[in-house]
Amino acid sequence: MCNENETKDISVDQTPQVFIQSISFNDNTVLPLVNNGIVVFTGANNSGKSQVLKDIENILSQSNEGAHVIITSSQRNFQGNISDKSFREKHFFKNQQGQFQMIGSGNAFDERTLIDLWNGRTLYNDLHCLFIKRLSTDLRLTVSNALQRNNQPESHPIYKLCKSEKLAQQLSDYFHQAFGEDLVVNRNEMQTIPLHIGKAPNKESYTISSQDEYYAQVSALPKLQEQGDGMRSFVSILLDTFTSDNSITLIDEPEAFLHPPQARVLGKMLAKNNPNNRQLFISTHSEDFLQGLLDADNENVTVIRINRVGNINKMSILENNEIKKLWGNPLLRYSNILSGLFHEKVVVCESDYDCLFYQAVMNATFESKGKIAPDILFTHCGGKSRAKDVVNALRAVNVPVVAICDFDLLNASQSFNPLITAFGEKWNDVLSNGMQIIYDSINAKNSNGINAWEQIKKIGKVGLMGDAPAAYERVESMCKKVGLFIVPVGEMEGFDKTVNKEKKDWVYHVLENYNLATEPKLSEARNFVQAVVDFKLPENNQ
Repeated sequence: MCNENETKDISVDQTPQVFIQSISFNDNTVLPLVNNGIVVFTGANNSGKSQVLKDIENILSQSNEGAHVIITSSQRNFQGNISDKSFREKHFFKNQQGQFQMIGSGNAFDERTLIDLWNGRTLYNDLHCLFIKRLSTDLRLTVSNALQRNNQPESHPIYKLCKSEKLAQQLSDYFHQAFGEDLVVNRNEMQTIPLHIGKAPNKESYTISSQDEYYAQVSALPKLQEQGDGMRSFVSILLDTFTSDNSITLIDEPEAFLHPPQARVLGKMLAKNNPNNRQLFISTHSEDFLQGLLDADNENVTVIRINRVGNINKMSILENNEIKKLWGNPLLRYSNILSGLFHEKVVVCESDYDCLFYQAVMNATFESKGKIAPDILFTHCGGKSRAKDVVNALRAVNVPVVAICDFDLLNASQSFNPLITAFGEKWNDVLSNGMQIIYDSINAKNSNGINAWEQIKKIGKVGLMGDAPAAYERVESMCKKVGLFIVPVGEMEGFDKTVNKEKKDWVYHVLENYNLATEPKLSEARNFVQAVVDFKLPENNQ
């Protein structure tokens, strides 16, 4: 059970609200929060993203059902007074016993009990539902269904659309951005209030005398509840976030049922329109949704990657200023590198053809053993000079990252130096441990009129002579220790020199003609890829 601390800010004329000021996690990380903050939890499967949202809900409900698995304690801020008249009228009604009964709930309270619970900072018997809402994937497929007009519908999102043309138009505009269709409220139905999609009738020509024709056109449009899961889920999130009075909203996998463009639009909408009096906690496994959030340039977005190590959930927090710094890099903004947040490991290669070959070898090797390949993302950075940016970005949120570079990285100190530094090694240590010996050896050959670097680029470490091979072994060991793997045969095509083709054609030839799991010519390639797969961060870096 969490040890909770509450801040009291009682004001008779202020609408009651509850905010979370800070959360402590089971790895001892403490996350301070603001009242209009957006916190996004990412991570690989089974890392704890959804469980964090459940923990937050249990904290507010003070429920003993379901242990607080990841959150160990929190500080909460209660503002306003539950005796606020407008709040009471919106969320309670007087039942036959004269008690305040929550709308949509069977729980009722006499006035003294209600005040005592609020002043005692306890939200038993569903009182927490007035301040927090968790939007699960199952719930999102029903919220947008036609609303029945009975049973006190005033608190339902669709009822609020029915009462506000401005709000209805706002949600229609959002829906149109995502799907190219209008979202129309049918206010003319007697028993229900359905939502329709399609080309909305012209509101400017609407008059009392034309009302029947207007709503006849609306009724002829397809109903939202008869559409696919994507449309219904999208609208349900909009309804619950843009019509809700809850001060805390939890959204589990908002991208569920959505295509990537809609997921990105949804992320941008939520970030651009989050009110000052709402905290938004989101768990996501979608790069597109995350990109939408970041595109909105909201000052209060925090991204957290969860890395589960045994029973501890390691929290890596990327604050807003760090997000801006990384998001300002076009390489990160317009590539799939952000997907690394949702994988157990990322392998950064120089080109997409390198990615294609190394991933194919990995998949074939595991499939031949009847095993599922590990959750590894292979991504390219458009050349070795940009690899440092990707490594720095992923290491900032503790994503295990490996880089594969061709042997000529050694000849490009302007790339080698910052890359090995990004992995945490000191360049001077690399020089003193053997790299300077390699440079001296190669330069000696160059002085004799031989372009040694050009030769060695094609054949790799076997081209080193004298003291250089032993020196290279030491340098290679330092690189592998931190996650930098240098292709030992020079470049990818060197794994099979019998295929004399350019990189693109070499890859296609190998993939189309070889059994990657058994081809003898590729045994060294399989060993190399296996070493990359087996790489693990040192315990103190996880």
